[in-house]
Amino acid sequence: MLQDFKPFPECGPPERGAEGAWFWHSASGPVNEAVLSANEKARITRLMSPEKRARLGHSLSRRRELLSSLLGAPATDIVIAHNQAGRPFLPDFPDVSVSFSDSGAANALALVRSRHVGVDVETIRPIGWHAMLPMLSSEDEAREVRNAVEGAGGLAAFFCCWAAKEAILKAAGTGLKGGAPRLRLPQAFISGQQDRFSLEHDGLSLRVERFQIGDLVLSRATSV
Repeated sequence: MLQDFKPFPECGPPERGAEGAWFWHSASGPVNEAVLSANEKARITRLMSPEKRARLGHSLSRRRELLSSLLGAPATDIVIAHNQAGRPFLPDFPDVSVSFSDSGAANALALVRSRHVGVDVETIRPIGWHAMLPMLSSEDEAREVRNAVEGAGGLAAFFCCWAAKEAILKAAGTGLKGGAPRLRLPQAFISGQQDRFSLEHDGLSLRVERFQIGDLVLSRATSV
């Protein structure tokens, strides 16, 4: 079911040796538990909701199936580890960088070789975004985000900024705890006038892109 994995713009199909980013939706049906690791199975069983267990199981198993296609290795043999900052890596593929994201039933995976990458997917949904802005943006930038949200009459601008910063900080290896407010996004990006930009962050030169499909906002940051 590789056709279920949808490529980001300018990315090709998920075949062996490919680099890029792909997204898909988790189902609530049967889970291919045979490909899951012991840690992944334990993570699933800790969830109280049967629906959430099924969704997470499907997400993790499809993630492994996608990695198997990209790496040309059996899904059961792929070891997914995390460093102390929580950044995922593949010990048996030291030249490969990966990044994962999920939001509700939406999932995303990015993979590159000999570079850094971060990916994020966000589902546009009602949220207490005013209270979250100080954790995401400086005072000046927060004002621009508020103007963009109020001008558009929807939350897409907020989630676009969130996804972009998450992707950048994942590429840097920290996630949002790495200090989202110290990142300054271009005003044209915040207002929706541009979908791509470049910036320097923590010694990395990054190319950042985002796109929206329905209620999904997806963003990827890749070192150049």
